[in-house]
Amino acid sequence: MKQTVFLSSIALVCFASIYAPKPSETAHAISISGNQFVRDGKPYQIVNHFQNSTFVRDITLTAGSPRVDVHMTADWHEKHILLKVAAPSSAHNEKATFEIPYGSIERPTTRNTPAEQGKFEVPALQWADLSDATHGVSLLNDCKYGYDAKGNVLRLSLLRSPEWPDPHADEGRHEFTYSFYPHGGNWRDALTVRRGYELNYPMLARQIEKHDGDLKDEFSFLGIQADNVVLTAMKKAEDGDAVILRYYEWAGKEGDVKLQLPSGAQVASETDLMERPTTELSIKNDSVTVHTKPYEIKTVLARFAPKSQQSTSERRTH
Repeated sequence: MKQTVFLSSIALVCFASIYAPKPSETAHAISISGNQFVRDGKPYQIVNHFQNSTFVRDITLTAGSPRVDVHMTADWHEKHILLKVAAPSSAHNEKATFEIPYGSIERPTTRNTPAEQGKFEVPALQWADLSDATHGVSLLNDCKYGYDAKGNVLRLSLLRSPEWPDPHADEGRHEFTYSFYPHGGNWRDALTVRRGYELNYPMLARQIEKHDGDLKDEFSFLGIQADNVVLTAMKKAEDGDAVILRYYEWAGKEGDVKLQLPSGAQVASETDLMERPTTELSIKNDSVTVHTKPYEIKTVLARFAPKSQQSTSERRTH
């Protein structure tokens, strides 16, 4: 009734209404780029064939990163089959945690009641986590939003193949990435929220030609001195030339958050979500401090001096 292909603790599971797996439908080809499995930037590649579909998984361990990234290319041509990836764990907990917009939610890993049985598939954003008091595993993704957690296994839905309302749903070629993040402690201790953002918004480097410019060798648009907050927006204000910063607290900790602004900030204030000022903030050494409650969404507006005034001020300083 199901086929499972194992690679260490990583399972690729295909569910079908009626299907008996055949030995030939396990891993078809395994190749290693480079001299060894653990090599920076060199993926370990596995090719699988399942019925009418083909899967190519490039598994990468990167130096300095705690994640195991799986970039998957799928040529999908199935009917009445749901493809999932499973992450078994030695951690046990009656609750798993899932990311939702600007926060997280716990859901049961048991199936003791009709309500729990109805959670065979639940929505989440960039990650889900199953941890106990000492360790756990987070399952991250860059574009898939269906999860389930049962017992000590987390699963992520990858591809489907219903015949209604679209008889050709998900057919064809797909590329996506999911990632395994084993860690000590719980998801808060392990900063799983940050790992999810790092997967979805990797740092980009660009090499350009030498040219004159006004910036110094090092320049930062913004700094946040708190691990338990995430900046989700930095944009121009809807009205005027001010800059809007929006962040949220994800760990359930109340405290002061220090925002280091670019030089030249003249006025700063807290606003509501409609960008209407509510509380004026004091600027000291191009930074502001904002008191933040657990799980609170904060919006900060900053106005800067025109560039001509900043240049004049810098010349006077020198």
